[in-house]
Formats: sequence, C-alpha cells, structure tokens
Amino acid sequence: MSGQPEIFINYRTVDAADGAALIENHLSQRFGSELIFRDGKSIPAGSPFPEALRSAVRNCSVLLAVIGPRWLDGLAGQAEGGGDDWTCREIAEALESGAQVIPVLIGADTRLPSPDRLPVGIRELARRQFRRVDAYSSHHDLEVLADELAGLVPRLGTTDSRACADSDTGAHARNSVDDNRGTAFQAGTIGTALNAPGGTVHSGQGDQYVNSHRGDQYTHSNHQSGGSGVHFTGGNQGGIRFNATPSEDGSDGR
Repeated sequence: MSGQPEIFINYRTVDAADGAALIENHLSQRFGSELIFRDGKSIPAGSPFPEALRSAVRNCSVLLAVIGPRWLDGLAGQAEGGGDDWTCREIAEALESGAQVIPVLIGADTRLPSPDRLPVGIRELARRQFRRVDAYSSHHDLEVLADELAGLVPRLGTTDSRACADSDTGAHARNSVDDNRGTAFQAGTIGTALNAPGGTVHSGQGDQYVNSHRGDQYTHSNHQSGGSGVHFTGGNQGGIRFNATPSEDGSDGR
C-alpha cells in the first residue's frame, strides 16, 4: 500500500526509547518521515493505538527490533504484570506477515537474547542477523543500517535523500581537457591526472595530478601558472599534486 510506512520501529519504552527515537530520526531524514513508523510519532493523539499498530506492522517491509540492555527485564516485567506485551506481539505479527525482522542492538555490550529466554512465538528473533548502534559510532552505524535498508526495500531507494544528492552532484559535474599534448586521465570523482599538459583543465571533485610542471603554485586557489600554462577551475574538493621538474639549482622548491 502506497500510504503505509515501510519501516516499523519496535522497542520497549523502559529499555531503549532514546535509541528508537535516534534511529527513527536518522531514517526519516534519509527516506522521509512518512515511510518510518514509530508509535509516539506516527499515531495521532486520541487514535486507538491497537488498530494503528497492527495495521502498520502487518503492512511494513521491515521491522527493526530495537534491543537495549534492559530488554529482557522489560519482558519479565510484562509477564509478571499479566498485561499485553505489545513489543512481542509486534515482532510476532511481523514474522507471521513475512516482513524482514532485523534486531538492532543498542550499545557495545548488548547481546541478542537466546531462544530459551524468548516467548515461543518470537524465538525466530534469536536466529536473525543483527545490527548494532553504539554511542561512539552512532552516525556510521546508522548510515550502514540505512544503506542496507535502501537495498532491501526498493521504495526506500527512490526516496533516499543521500542518493538524490549524489545524483545531483554527478549531473552537474563537467570535466574537460583542452589542447594538452601529453596524457590525461579522468576518473569521475576520483580525480584527474595529467602528464605534460599544455592547455586548460576543468575538473570536478577529487585530486589532480600534474607532471612536468614549472612555475608558480598558488595553493589557496584553483589557478596554477607558469611554464605549464595550466588553469584549474570548477569544484575541485581534493588536492592538487605536482610531480615537479627539479629546478636548475637543485633546490627542493620549498
């Protein structure tokens, strides 16, 4: 269904509510808030939450089971209290509906629960490959998770803000080499390598390598002058490296 979220974030409030919110915020920025379901954000005030939870989990493509260090404590507390354990019910619904269920462990020391400590209906969770989000590497961990989700769910790939940004950058890149009597190598965003250039060079991102250069070097601009007659313009965000011809007095040019 086009109006349904693709990613359902499952968590225990007493365990990893902050971690769930962090994941939801990052994924919403990448793919759009409407495609990421988290109960506190996605269910309008006053709405009957059981129906909203069941509808979202049954129609999602991926359920992220967020597990922190107190997840099992919350499970035991729910069992003692005799109330509905919505965290487990959501996981069971996702497994039954055929959604991809991915445990996401919060913190460096959190471990996936063993099957014997889980309710029968969700013991499959212990056999699923997990991902981890740690405080010291959270941005990297979340980017890796988001990249994997974009590969798993085609709809996410079409709304991925990072992919769109990369596409826009590539669409505006223009590389050209004019009147160069030597060899020029251009490799997209990797950079540009020139051997004995004699004309104008326009390059995009990446490093630029120039052989047989004589003359001045203005390292704080993209203009290089001297015997080579090379001018660099455009959005170079890498470095400019010269394999300089030694000067007549043998100095190193510094």
